[in-house]
Amino acid sequence: MPALLAPKRQKVARTAILYQNVERDITLVDIPTSIAVAQVQGDILLSTPPLEVPILLDDKHVPKTEKAKAKKDEYLSGAKQHMEYKPIIEQALSEIRNHVSGSWCAPRKLMAQVPRRGESDMEIDDPEKELESRLREWAALIGSKGEEEAFDFQKMMASLGASEPDATSTEKVVQKWLMSHGPARDTINIATRDITSTTESESPEEPWTSSFHNPDDHALDMAVFENSSHSEGSSEEYRFRIPPRATLFLSDSTHSDAFRASFREVTDEYKLPRHFDLILLDPPWPNGSAKRKGAYEQIGGMPYVTKMLLSMDIDNYLEHNALLGLWITNKESMRERVLGKGGLFESWNVGLIEEWIWVKTTVNGEPMFDMDSPLRKPYEVLLLGRAAPNSWTTMVHAPSIKKRVVAAVPDVHSRKPCLKEMLEPYMPELRDYSALEIFSRYLVAGWTSWGNEVLKFNWDKYWTSEPGDGHELSASK
Repeated sequence: MPALLAPKRQKVARTAILYQNVERDITLVDIPTSIAVAQVQGDILLSTPPLEVPILLDDKHVPKTEKAKAKKDEYLSGAKQHMEYKPIIEQALSEIRNHVSGSWCAPRKLMAQVPRRGESDMEIDDPEKELESRLREWAALIGSKGEEEAFDFQKMMASLGASEPDATSTEKVVQKWLMSHGPARDTINIATRDITSTTESESPEEPWTSSFHNPDDHALDMAVFENSSHSEGSSEEYRFRIPPRATLFLSDSTHSDAFRASFREVTDEYKLPRHFDLILLDPPWPNGSAKRKGAYEQIGGMPYVTKMLLSMDIDNYLEHNALLGLWITNKESMRERVLGKGGLFESWNVGLIEEWIWVKTTVNGEPMFDMDSPLRKPYEVLLLGRAAPNSWTTMVHAPSIKKRVVAAVPDVHSRKPCLKEMLEPYMPELRDYSALEIFSRYLVAGWTSWGNEVLKFNWDKYWTSEPGDGHELSASK
């Protein structure tokens, strides 16, 4: 296994790993720092207060309807898997306690918890919701780089058989959103690890495009703003930090055809790989929290999401011997859909080799929930599989599945630890591998990211340069 290379300058020698044993099968990681390190960011990602005591769940609730009873029975059906995980988790937490005497997370710079009010009490200024709305809007604007969306009324009328349309009827619709970008101030060069201060210099305005690649070894600052011809008064502007050599595709993952078209265009222009040594997926599996959040449609439940995943043709993007990581919930039926006969892994010709168990803990190392609660478990699982070494080999699951435990204090809702720092030692070449993350909500230096919120946690409102400088995001939680 290749060793991690030491950075040249101590100032950027950040790590999110607070403890890791020699075998690398027990790790304590700080979630906000893991995202910052993966972006080669020197800034601090805003967070939520760390959990200090376990959350007590009401386990005495008796389901009244048949549907509720069936749901509880399905959850309890995973008891066998839980009994396998439980001693592994307890042993891992015990080992971490023996080596970590302080808090199980790094100091946090907190997001404001109370939303700002608008002009009246009925109007709530929630910038997070506003950003999510904008991301959905921008994701729908699929266009080629440097081209405006145009609508030729004359051609349309001619196609309908109309003769001699009025010349004044010809209309060109100018794209509503524009963008510009330039070197980020105090940029970190990903190749040399040197820090360089730059003056703000942005490229000329160009139409927004939902796909973008940063070819440089330093970060870029991107501004997305309304075209002045569309705005009434001052135009809105959103600023994002694009990590070195990161590639983004902001599009709904249910629309695979749009991704394929943009993917071909960007990989052609920049001579980027079309197959990946690593693919990570965190699908919007149906659950109450995801349904309330509304980030992806939940119509059709598990069959709908499974069909969506199969339509992506993930196997076409896998390099020989690639690693594929898929986050799942603790439902037994979901494991069967992924690992069983005719499941996702079989469809992608991937064999299971490891399971990474993310245990959510308090700052004192206690599980977030009672380990044996029948309602919720304090962990989620990443299934890690290996793709075939060639086109004629059929992959099967390994006879013995390695289990690794990753402990972390929960952060902003649905943020998982960024696994880049932990997965890179298993890549063919530490600084020369290709990775694709699907359903991503932030970018990673050197990786390709695809999702309908792929820029969310790269928004400058989620970051601060120094602790206590008052640069906080006001958002409802």
